[in-house]
Amino acid sequence: MRILAFCITLFISSAIVAQSSLEEADGLGDTNSPTDSVPDPVARQRVMEILGAGGGVLLIPESTNDRVMAFDPTTGDLIDPDFIPADPTNLSTPIQALAHPTNGNILVSDQIDDVVQEYDVLGNYVGVFAPAGGANTAILDNIRGIGYGPSNTILVTVGGGANDDSVAQFDSAGNYVGNFVANGSGGLDSPFDVISRAGDYLVGGITSDAIHQYSTAGAYLSDLTPINTFPEQLYETASGNILVANFSGTEEGVVEYTSTGSQVGIYDPASLGGYRGVYELPNGNILTTNGSGVHEIDRSGNLVETKISGVSARFISPFGVVIGGTVPTMSEKMMILFLAGLLISALFVAKKRSN
Repeated sequence: MRILAFCITLFISSAIVAQSSLEEADGLGDTNSPTDSVPDPVARQRVMEILGAGGGVLLIPESTNDRVMAFDPTTGDLIDPDFIPADPTNLSTPIQALAHPTNGNILVSDQIDDVVQEYDVLGNYVGVFAPAGGANTAILDNIRGIGYGPSNTILVTVGGGANDDSVAQFDSAGNYVGNFVANGSGGLDSPFDVISRAGDYLVGGITSDAIHQYSTAGAYLSDLTPINTFPEQLYETASGNILVANFSGTEEGVVEYTSTGSQVGIYDPASLGGYRGVYELPNGNILTTNGSGVHEIDRSGNLVETKISGVSARFISPFGVVIGGTVPTMSEKMMILFLAGLLISALFVAKKRSN
């Protein structure tokens, strides 16, 4: 009877894990409750001051409240939970927020709405960036991570629809220019993220269970490494190593590889799981996200600190100038809007303090 009970328990646990992975693949399964968050003008002013002084922040979307949060790139601490305030009208499952390659706006991929949305630096909604003209599931369906391609293009991983198992490419105006990585190239199945390195691109496949390697023209080269079994965000460290936020499987955790694909370690604190986003902090620790929040962990597999809890946090991306590099800078128009926003925030805070 004990053996039977154990087998039943194991079967149920496996079924729960499988269901969780299926929901994650489709952008579903958030168990957190949304909150009535009111944007804090003091927090916004702090972010504006950092950016205005030539610094940067980390942008992390969260799909519980459909907003984008801003964090300190040095400490990983939360600065503004409402950098892009909650926008359930235009966001359903936001995955990644990147700087527009030429105008300094913010691009947010949305897994369920099947579009890349655009916001200005004040958090105002601009409109659909890609596909230009609005949602088109023949081009984008069940999209996840996004990245930068050649010549100021944007790359979008596609997990569903007629164009599934590809990395679609868009010009800086959001026009579809074809697939950077062809459908199923090199065995790619259900891609979740794409990053560029000095001489190649890496794409993680959650069904092909591998980190695939492609040339700067998008041609398949090889598999950097197999992985079990759900690689989400990919990140290249200052040393050239690759960090992978692995949602599930026997290698669940933040998995680290050398630049050539040799495994260095798996970092999986007992209290966490279901890893999504990953970023290396200057102190050598790792900022990671999952369905319960944003967390700092170390390379011994310890949880150092939870930065925010109760939110379904997604990918981590630098915005502005951060340690380890820069992202596209603001245009003259966006700089004017930025400075105007900084002035408005300062006046609002001053008035609030005087009352």
